[in-house]
Amino acid sequence: WTKWRGTALHIVYLPVIVNVVIGIAVDRGVHFYSDQTWAFLALPPADDPLVLQLVGLKSLWEYQLTLCTFILAFFTQEAHRHYKSVYFTTRAIQGRINDVCMILTMSAKRKKTNDGVMTGYDQDADALVSTCTRLIRLSHTFFWATTPTCSNGVGDGGITDGDHFKDLPPSEQDLDAIGPLLLSPYGLRFLERADELTHEEVESLLACGLPPSQYPYILLEWVGMYALEGLHDGTLVGGPGVEDQLMKRLTDIRAEYFSIGDFAAGRMPLAYVQLVQVLVDSLVWLSPFSLYAGLGSLSIPLCALLTLFFKGLLELSKSFLDPFGNEGFPGQNIRVDVLVSELNFGAASRWYQAGDHLPVRKSSS
Repeated sequence: WTKWRGTALHIVYLPVIVNVVIGIAVDRGVHFYSDQTWAFLALPPADDPLVLQLVGLKSLWEYQLTLCTFILAFFTQEAHRHYKSVYFTTRAIQGRINDVCMILTMSAKRKKTNDGVMTGYDQDADALVSTCTRLIRLSHTFFWATTPTCSNGVGDGGITDGDHFKDLPPSEQDLDAIGPLLLSPYGLRFLERADELTHEEVESLLACGLPPSQYPYILLEWVGMYALEGLHDGTLVGGPGVEDQLMKRLTDIRAEYFSIGDFAAGRMPLAYVQLVQVLVDSLVWLSPFSLYAGLGSLSIPLCALLTLFFKGLLELSKSFLDPFGNEGFPGQNIRVDVLVSELNFGAASRWYQAGDHLPVRKSSS
């Protein structure tokens, strides 16, 4: 009850207010045009001609109520299933990238210990692990930079969601959309200066002839090729088992990347969404007229509740169908900047540092 931002009431409070106003107008209008009088909270006289006309409308409205309740419940369930599928796919991408980083660090060749306490990576293995984890981390960042989201890939997009001390005004929101800028030649040069890409890598990306939307897959393939090279020259140890697991994880990442676009393309037919919208809207806006004959002035608060529940479920369902907030529903969107920051920690620090300090196992003799 104490929450407001991102709730159904926050989304539909305007329709609730409008329907209350319509309910008050219906009540005043019936009182004005009727030849009879009755108290404010009393039921209107059943034999009044105007009330009798509203009774017929109520019968039609009750049939629509049954149909709308069933269809909206099913619609909400399917929309939430879509949201969960997209969410778990974003987590699966993180998980498979973490798998690759962990396999690389576990299979990296170790250097000989001098103090008998712990060992670290061999020099060549250290360079290979650092390169691969850096490239796969950038592949993940580039993927979200190319994916349409309300944050435009990597930024906040100026959304006034209260998570920043000072969000950008609407006139400057485009200045925060750094996704396309990151993939431009200027953005790649900046990453080179920040030591996130080497000069040779930048030149290779620009010379490959592929559009920036393919950069995530290029970096992913580079990781696989570097890993295979390391397995063949002994920088990575483990044999065919490690090679099989690495290739499986990399192809799984590719599949999950593609799944995000597939979910957006096949979420739900427009005709079905529009039909549910018309069904709910007609039910809600007819309720002040349909309920008045049986409830009188008490229909006003009841119409407010019906508007909150039915319109709230509909708008919530539409936000589930728009998990990245591209179409005006940022309250329930999946935050891409959080996904990127979480993965960057795991790929850049967790597995590398864990494998770089391996205690020497004591022998049983």
